[in-house]
Amino acid sequence: MSRIWAWFTLLAVGVALAAPPEDDEPPGAALRTTSADPSPLARVPDDVAANARAARALPLGERIRAITEPWLGRPYAIGVLGEADLIDADPLTRYDVFDCLTFVEEALALALAPDPVSAHRVRVGLRYRGGAPITYENRKHFMLAEWIPQNIAEGWLEDITPTLPGATQVTKVVTAETWRRWGRRSLFELPDDRLPVGTLKFWYVPLSRVAEALAVTPDGAVVFEMRVPRDWIPITLTHVSLKVPAPSPTLRHASRTGRGGVRDERVSSYILRLQGYSNWPAAGVVVVMPREFGPHVGRLGVMTP
Repeated sequence: MSRIWAWFTLLAVGVALAAPPEDDEPPGAALRTTSADPSPLARVPDDVAANARAARALPLGERIRAITEPWLGRPYAIGVLGEADLIDADPLTRYDVFDCLTFVEEALALALAPDPVSAHRVRVGLRYRGGAPITYENRKHFMLAEWIPQNIAEGWLEDITPTLPGATQVTKVVTAETWRRWGRRSLFELPDDRLPVGTLKFWYVPLSRVAEALAVTPDGAVVFEMRVPRDWIPITLTHVSLKVPAPSPTLRHASRTGRGGVRDERVSSYILRLQGYSNWPAAGVVVVMPREFGPHVGRLGVMTP
């Protein structure tokens, strides 16, 4: 099993037993696990495809809810997908177990594709820089520096954080020295020149305004959990969820908190949990909205029906 991102499991060591559990595994985790299906292009199972087709005409939020409904209760594990290669031997697709990002990517792949047969093209578009090549090194590992801005630039997402109540802008600087001095750098199976550096300027909603902001956030939005930026840690976003239709604002996510697994959580409960984080305090959320069908025509070949 690869050690990549395993250090986040170690963050819990030394935390008081009374402290609430934290979703401190960052999206994009790439722990290598053993898979029964090594096929890099595993097809969408018939039941998953049928469910996606049945939901095709629904609005985006309802579509995501319907597609992921059968996944509720399925177990959580870190880094369940990979490239079926020597670095990460896991398959590109599976639906029996999820981590937070693979849950979101699989839900969006099925919800945004014109048909499940095209879900693979959406999946690789979201996960890999430019959609190809499908390699570990080309994966959008870092949410704030890669996954969000590149998926916005490539037409898959729109940043709606600045439109939400209380949104504020913050700057984070990451240098090569940040990575070199970070004690966990050796856990990444990436060359130094592949690690993102530069000044990141982004919007977020402070924790005190999250309830107000998520109350007006459209269903289907992707909600990232943000921690208080620290100069010696090059990442800031550590968990991701999807907002789904419900009587009160609700997030659906694959989480290791509570009983673990894929579950729904009311925003009110979500905020209380974030307020209890002690080892690395929560700062707020970043919210992006999927664009229907992403790039309609292009190198990925994704077409509207």
